[in-house]
Amino acid sequence: MRGLKSLLFLFVFLPLLVFSQETLHYVPGRGLRIQPIKSTLGGYVTVSYERSDIHESFELDDLALLIYGHPLERFKYFLELELDDLYSVKNGKKRFKKRIDIERGYIEFLLSEAFKLRAGRFITPVGLWNPIHINVLKWTTSDPLTATEFFPKFTTGLEVFGNLPSDFSYSMFAQNNRGISEGYNNFLTRKVIGGELRKELGENLKIGLNGGWFEIKEPEEELTFFGTNILYRVPKLELSAELMYAIEKEKYLPETRWSYRLSYYAQGVYRVFRGNYAIVRYGFFKDKSDLRHYRILTLGWNFRPVYYTAFKVEYQLRRKKELSTFLTSFSWMF
Repeated sequence: MRGLKSLLFLFVFLPLLVFSQETLHYVPGRGLRIQPIKSTLGGYVTVSYERSDIHESFELDDLALLIYGHPLERFKYFLELELDDLYSVKNGKKRFKKRIDIERGYIEFLLSEAFKLRAGRFITPVGLWNPIHINVLKWTTSDPLTATEFFPKFTTGLEVFGNLPSDFSYSMFAQNNRGISEGYNNFLTRKVIGGELRKELGENLKIGLNGGWFEIKEPEEELTFFGTNILYRVPKLELSAELMYAIEKEKYLPETRWSYRLSYYAQGVYRVFRGNYAIVRYGFFKDKSDLRHYRILTLGWNFRPVYYTAFKVEYQLRRKKELSTFLTSFSWMF
């Protein structure tokens, strides 16, 4: 905690004290540009509310500070410090969290357009939803299960990525070590390998194929995952879909057991009028091992008066009425 406070002072507050106003330029939603060190200071915050017949919660969530820059021609850096679930009330129980996590922290070397190297803690570059990390940029408050149940959201290790001829792009990533802020992830893992290959088909259509393997520490399991995704976008309409499949090796049992999990979704987003978007998403998830089986129809509305602010409302319809859920959130980038 003390070390993170020192980082917060060094990278966030010290530049504001050292540099003059003439070298600082603030743009709403894009942060404060610090020209002498070619860096930008910004952040975001989210407030959310969720309610079903069996659950109710209010959260001051995702209070984050970012500093990133391109101080040298072939060198970039990125640091994100976050207070996740800073204040929450869940089923009447209040909680105040003081821990600061390193959400992202990496350096990047631009060797060529086709070969870029990233080292540190970064967003796992898989699928359509996971790379869109900041809440204000997402269409709905909730994420489809393809983004939460098949691979770690963050990887601490190395990533090689770039653009290839014929409108191809790729990402490959690996980890074989203890993670940075490893408790702040959807899986506790120290061994990961995977990648994704993407292709642009004209100006409006993108497709992707991905796959990988990782080891879960608690409970002791291994997952091998495969997936595909597609995105079609025109001025007033966006259509997207993802499919993920994973083979599970459950080593924590007296005798190792093999199982699988499967999930997919299809989503449509339509701009009704300026700054207002209607969202419909159908999602499916099945985990044979844990006997989890969900079919979720999400109906949502996203109001963006400006690009750095979003008000969202959604309702998730499920087969069991008590699991159907209302969600709403406000998010802002600064």
